Amino acid sequence: MLSLCDIQPRLFANALWCVVLVLGCNNPVSLDESKNASQSETTNARPNILLLVADDMGYTDLGSFGSEIPTPNLDALAFDGVRFVNFHASPSCAPTRAMLMSGLTGGEAGVTDTMAPVLSNDVAALPALLQDVGYRTYMAGKWHLGIEHDQSPTARGFDASFALVRGGDSHLGASHFAPQTVAYRENGQLVQVPADWFSSRLYTDKLIEMIRSGEDNPSPWFGYLAFTAPHWPLQVPANWRDRSADRYDGGYDLLRAARINRARELGIIPDTTSVEDYVGLAPAWEDLDAEARQKNARAMELYAAMVENMDYHVGRLLEYLRTTNQFDNTVILFFSDNGASGSDSSFRPRMPWKPDLAWNNSLPNMGQAGSFVAIGRGWAEATTAPYRDVKGSLYEGGTRAAAFMHHESFLHGGNIDRGYLTVMDVLPTLLEIGGTVHPGTEFQGRSVLPIRGRSFWARVQGRAEPVHGDNDVIPWMSSSPRSQGTRAALVRGDWKILREREPSSVPETAPMWRLYHLATDPGETTDVAAQWPDILEELIALWDVYEAGL
Repeated sequence: MLSLCDIQPRLFANALWCVVLVLGCNNPVSLDESKNASQSETTNARPNILLLVADDMGYTDLGSFGSEIPTPNLDALAFDGVRFVNFHASPSCAPTRAMLMSGLTGGEAGVTDTMAPVLSNDVAALPALLQDVGYRTYMAGKWHLGIEHDQSPTARGFDASFALVRGGDSHLGASHFAPQTVAYRENGQLVQVPADWFSSRLYTDKLIEMIRSGEDNPSPWFGYLAFTAPHWPLQVPANWRDRSADRYDGGYDLLRAARINRARELGIIPDTTSVEDYVGLAPAWEDLDAEARQKNARAMELYAAMVENMDYHVGRLLEYLRTTNQFDNTVILFFSDNGASGSDSSFRPRMPWKPDLAWNNSLPNMGQAGSFVAIGRGWAEATTAPYRDVKGSLYEGGTRAAAFMHHESFLHGGNIDRGYLTVMDVLPTLLEIGGTVHPGTEFQGRSVLPIRGRSFWARVQGRAEPVHGDNDVIPWMSSSPRSQGTRAALVRGDWKILREREPSSVPETAPMWRLYHLATDPGETTDVAAQWPDILEELIALWDVYEAGL
């Protein structure tokens, strides 16, 4: 049995239209001058772009960020590229995808929650912008930005797509959704998943098919592979279920300490980070009874298997690119859409069309079709630590995501960039890679919103200073276009204000603004609003300006 002790390795006024993107304290990445002439000719052409997105994956779930889970394919890319250790997404799935597609906040892009999200027609979507300058555009996996044909990936600029248009589903077996409910669209048309399928394998197969179909086309391509792993329900093919057997019997408290220590060794988190500083809500592992510990450990084994399996399928895609001589001319960007989910296995999707459905979550059936298991709060906190809270929260644990970029033009050597980045910055970065820029306020004869994000492409290539300074401001998400005194956050440099209802708060009590100094307190353990009232007031005023423009 492996013990955890053995684990190694708008809008602001236009004058305020800016985002915090400071890319780092590390030396800039420089071009690799050792490449031969043929390689240089290849990389000087417009590159292909591969965007990989994980679903509900914790900050330290990759080996390159501190995990014990075997992720060799993603780690090789991360260690050979640039790891962004201060990259932020929305705290939930759909707003992140809206930000990705628009270069704006979720509120500006029309998506603030996950229930019935539809990407606004007031934005120029990323695939349409790349399509407009000659890229072939492909997508496979989770869309979650509209279920109707005119809201599908096909309608927003993808030449070919296979999309889960809803927010989640089974990974094996029958769909969670009623037969008459839209779940999957292929090239805009309703389809059913095959009988013998697994989500990560199917999505990867589909994207490879799309890229292969254009092998004779000299135009570059943009491929978006949006995994639903490791989003609940935790399901994995039979030959993967026991790959982490007994690894997590020591519990999530032990895992959290091991992950923090390893991330610190890798330089992912500050040397001063202490395990004891973590603020968590899960009960101590030793307080769980024997049956609960057993089922909890099994849930984490399945979660780890889903992450490892996702990495395996990324490896399949990379091997295809290498064998077809496309790898060296492909820019690869990876990130997770938010922090790990703290839902436990008491959560079930609502299925009034199947009132007699009984999930089989017995220990022997966990991870199979017909089971519905989630990792729960304890494991989620272990995977987002040292940052506070989990998916759904505006604390750093809900929004900070593992991210990296890889391309053969980068200096190899495991570069780490510590500057603040957001998913809004992906769109302008990929546009710059594709040799274009956002059109501003008009696209294809219609009015669109100007973007908020800024490109970091020149920075990772060593051709630019940090994109923004410490006085730049980024408004974070609220639970609705008008937060009405509930959830909100805003960052300026090292300062962050946050308004979030705490689990222990009285329901009718409006949450108060809190102030955190992220440079000295990245775990957001201490509210310093009383010590710095002037800064608190300034940041609240900036939030009010942003909210008024929505």
